[in-house]
Amino acid sequence: MTDRILKPHVRSINRMTALALGLAIAGAAFAEGGRSVEDEAGLDTLDWRMQVWDAANDGDYEMVEKMLRAIPSDADKASASRLKEMIIAREGHQEKTDEDRDQGRTEAMEELQQELAAGDLSAALLAAVKLQTLSDDWNAVLSDAQVVELVKQAEAACENDDDWLLVQEMLFRLRTLHDDAGMPEKYKDYDERLDKVNRRIGLLARYAPRRLHVLRNASLLRRNPDEEVQEFNEAFAEDWKEPLRGITQPMVRMALRTTASEHISNTGWKPLLEGGLESVQLFASTADLQENFEDLSDADRVRKWSDVVSEERALLSQAEPSEVGRRDYNRIMSALLKANPATISVPETVLLREFGEGAMYQLEKRYEDQYTEIIWPERLRRFQQQVQGDFIGVGILIRHDDKREIMVVNPLEGSPASRDGVEENDRIISVNGIPTTGWSLTRAVDEITGPKGTPVVLGLRREGEPEPVSLPIVRDVIKIRSVNGWWKESLEEDGDPVWDWYIDEDAGIGYVRLTSFNEDSFEDFLRAVQNMSNERELRGLILDLRYNPGGLLDSAVRFSNLFVDKGEIVSCQDRDGIEVWSQSALPHWARLKDLPLVVLVNEGSASASEIVSGCLQSHEAALVVGQRSFGKGSVQSLHDVSDRLGAAALKLTTQYYALPPGPGEDQKRLVHKVPGAEEWGVNPNYEVEMTPSQAEDAYKLRRDADLIADWDEDRDPLDRPLPEKLIAEGIDPQLEMALLLLQARLLEASAADSRSAG
Repeated sequence: MTDRILKPHVRSINRMTALALGLAIAGAAFAEGGRSVEDEAGLDTLDWRMQVWDAANDGDYEMVEKMLRAIPSDADKASASRLKEMIIAREGHQEKTDEDRDQGRTEAMEELQQELAAGDLSAALLAAVKLQTLSDDWNAVLSDAQVVELVKQAEAACENDDDWLLVQEMLFRLRTLHDDAGMPEKYKDYDERLDKVNRRIGLLARYAPRRLHVLRNASLLRRNPDEEVQEFNEAFAEDWKEPLRGITQPMVRMALRTTASEHISNTGWKPLLEGGLESVQLFASTADLQENFEDLSDADRVRKWSDVVSEERALLSQAEPSEVGRRDYNRIMSALLKANPATISVPETVLLREFGEGAMYQLEKRYEDQYTEIIWPERLRRFQQQVQGDFIGVGILIRHDDKREIMVVNPLEGSPASRDGVEENDRIISVNGIPTTGWSLTRAVDEITGPKGTPVVLGLRREGEPEPVSLPIVRDVIKIRSVNGWWKESLEEDGDPVWDWYIDEDAGIGYVRLTSFNEDSFEDFLRAVQNMSNERELRGLILDLRYNPGGLLDSAVRFSNLFVDKGEIVSCQDRDGIEVWSQSALPHWARLKDLPLVVLVNEGSASASEIVSGCLQSHEAALVVGQRSFGKGSVQSLHDVSDRLGAAALKLTTQYYALPPGPGEDQKRLVHKVPGAEEWGVNPNYEVEMTPSQAEDAYKLRRDADLIADWDEDRDPLDRPLPEKLIAEGIDPQLEMALLLLQARLLEASAADSRSAG
């Protein structure tokens, strides 16, 4: 596509469309005798808007609703009219949501009955989960006679250990049904059983690709008996060997030694060794792995191996945790490596990896720490690229197709590959003239990436083209753009997007969706604020941190300091609860401290997102709207555990983040969801739920609206959906409420009012 610049009238079309939709909804509400929005409280505009803001800050839903129906009479007529339209439209959306929930419950019950009668337990369980999600009383759903019968049949199906994927489906949905349903023991049982099944399936994914392929085909046929399944491609059969390259005894020993001494749980060696032994025992008892490890089919050899492992587990169980140390590790590892050739006879690197994985997994199982991990040699370079936030290459996402050809999922928008003509679904058949037949994805990445400014020639097979396409592309830094606006107007020649940042230009309300906190996020955000201010006065801002998994601590601190001019931003505590570090706000950094701000969070907001939203909430620098965040407030340090034969790293949890106490609080709050905790993460000031269908529809619309897709010549960027639909059609009630609260906060008084409305 040569012309990637959108026409200048698009933005005005957006505004007119939103206004037309809003007026249509508001008009319908008035015509049907909708609730009036008028001055009932007798407050002037300044007092009214502060009371709305304060009520939202306190989570006083009743007062917020009452105040929104009492717009003061001295308010500016045009501003008040727009606000009334928004309020009435929202009420209509709420009523529609309630109707949709009622209809959804009816349809889910009908679906449950049909699938149960047809014997499709997995589909019936899914329908039960839908029914429960849309219901107010989750326990009542579990008490329904049909659901009771469904659970009984599903539990019986979980005894089928010949089909791990079926058992996984059953247990996952049974666990979901019992999550937060007042049956903690039942939930725990399903969770533990699912955990073991997941670990076995993980072993199949690593070491038994043929068997996993058979199970996946069976799963497809369960859903659709007419599905055409693919034969296993033998070119994949040896892939299990590649992730094992470079793994050595010293790196495993160093990783466990560092974890035993420095992990925040003060765990010591004992649970790590218990986890390693459990893992190698699980490995040997997974018969499906015999496709690559034939001695696992020999019951006598497996029994002898199990005897060795059981003996070591018994010795370990008798020892006091404080007495277990590196000598025990050396004894155990020596016994395992010595027994291996005469028993299960697997490559030494398999045992090392599984022992290390099991040790790290024990931290997740006991201490809910899924973040500590060994970064094995095969993953190390990609991990480093993720941490840095950018990499040098051509900017494509790739995967293997069913024939093991290297397929382009899509070029990254604005990347060298997209600008030079790489298209979605292209097959990369050569790199610099070298055929890619049989290449792993790791080798493909290694060959395609390289120093900035150097060329690489991709040979592509493209559907509809009789001959291969040869594209020379110059490698460049691929920027991971984390700061996004409301409407993507165009792409510049270097791939940078041009954003319209205003969600409500008339009121001066900007919108920034931050997808991560990387090295460039803060400076990119400052540029966005400057662009908004150059266009008109920025009077309010929505900072959307939903589904933001976090990133760099320094970036989170700088973001927080923009809005907070004094006091603590965040601190860190060690495993003894002692504060080891804290960061306070610097007054001269707080350029936006008086800007009315709403921060959106949900269960996908984690780590740095929780530091920012929690800090701003504690200092009352922002209203936090949405749903409780994820609860990932732990600090990981990176340790080199390489040896002369291979490079590896250990990502280790060593501290917890603590947020400053909020108004009326005298204790700092941990963000992390530690074992046994009832409170974690960031609870919004004003909670707004979204139904599953709303969340799905909002995600899809936002994704499609943002994708200009300069690599797709058949796609007209003007055909993208308008993000205004998220609000005008009530698809995103969290965003709608955030905007409504800011519009109320910024309601202007009439010209006759002598007081400032700033």
